[in-house]
Amino acid sequence: MTDPAAGEAAHTAGEQYVIELLDRAVAGMGGQSRPGQHEMAKQVARAIETGNHLLVQAGTGTGKSLAYLVPLIAHALESNKPALVSTATLALQTQIVGRDLPRLLKNITPALDRPVKVALVKGRSNYVCRHKLEGGFPSEEPSEGQLFSLGEDTSVPHFAASVGGPSSQLGKEVVRLREWAEKTATGDRDELLPGVTDRAWRQVSVTSMECLGAQKCPMAAECFSEARAAGRRRGRCGGDQPRHAGCQRVRGACRPARIRRRGG
Repeated sequence: MTDPAAGEAAHTAGEQYVIELLDRAVAGMGGQSRPGQHEMAKQVARAIETGNHLLVQAGTGTGKSLAYLVPLIAHALESNKPALVSTATLALQTQIVGRDLPRLLKNITPALDRPVKVALVKGRSNYVCRHKLEGGFPSEEPSEGQLFSLGEDTSVPHFAASVGGPSSQLGKEVVRLREWAEKTATGDRDELLPGVTDRAWRQVSVTSMECLGAQKCPMAAECFSEARAAGRRRGRCGGDQPRHAGCQRVRGACRPARIRRRGG
């Protein structure tokens, strides 16, 4: 039989290790120890260990990102399984991948047994669909979404169209998207600067429900999303969830524990 006292001691030791890593990270970033952040980190560590669900509500300034990233990393290294962080918005995803994780890892890596691998995971709708570019799907905007729609009676010739350019903002954006799609190596929307409206992006992308799949799509061999997934399977990169969600996959140790973060 499992000794309850021994199990509790192991939990306590694990939580203490998490707090030590958290304090190291906070100090390295020039911050101060916060009781609320400590408590959240302990609860996250305990939830991961027990497999229980955890819902945390904490105010701005608590340091929520570090309070769940540190326990995930610690458990990932211990169990040698990946951990997944799912965000409600792409902005939060960018914050975690571009700011929080790099700063955190810079400060705690010297105290870890081995380096931590991080990958960004994105959904299909974040990539240009080559099949859609080639006319493989019906127009998203049949009434006014034609690439060279002039917002007028299209049966009447118009000077702007006759000289080879769209006059509507949507048309201009889609033309730019098509030109960019011929040059980009990834098809990743985040690499398009400046960006375009969601309405324009829908003209060149598909959701996971709309995608024909690699087995059926005639352009699967040239698919940006499939290429990213293949690279991810080879352990070279990451990829996201449906449109406005993002994931960070942390590998080193952690059974697939999922903590969903909404804002803040």
